[in-house]
Amino acid sequence: MKRILAAATAALLLAAGGSALTQEDFQYLKGKYGIGPNSGVITELTANEAAALHSAIDDLKSYPAGRDRSVQSYLALVYSRECKRWNREDPSLPCSPPPDPAATPGKAVSDQFCASCHLFGTETAKSFHDMANARGWNAHKVEHALHHNPGMVATNLSPTALDQLAIYINSLK
Repeated sequence: MKRILAAATAALLLAAGGSALTQEDFQYLKGKYGIGPNSGVITELTANEAAALHSAIDDLKSYPAGRDRSVQSYLALVYSRECKRWNREDPSLPCSPPPDPAATPGKAVSDQFCASCHLFGTETAKSFHDMANARGWNAHKVEHALHHNPGMVATNLSPTALDQLAIYINSLK
């Protein structure tokens, strides 16, 4: 019930305009991160979080690099908060499920090992959205990336987890 109310609140904020997320905000979020109005990270926003995200997007329009860093940081912070709220309501899930149910196991792997750097990207790590748009991923490519990129946190995943993560990455195009 709380999630339904949160989604309805986000929809009302979007419709009402003002300090809520605008169509221009969504164009930016879709192009840069693959995030739409029905994305879990958006539907779970509180009114204050939506207003703060709008400010992060709007305030630095003339400085794209700073804008991207600001939005990346804010999305990562909000996602962490949302995961905690989600987990309190449903302890069987660490975070909200992805739109594509086939990507659920890979999202769980990502939430455990990868999301802090790659969900929205950082200055040194590409976002999963950018990675998915750059090329198709499979278990072999994920394993190669994990073991051959300087600065990557050493992570040994099972072949099944590698395949699941590849499915999740590909779902974020």
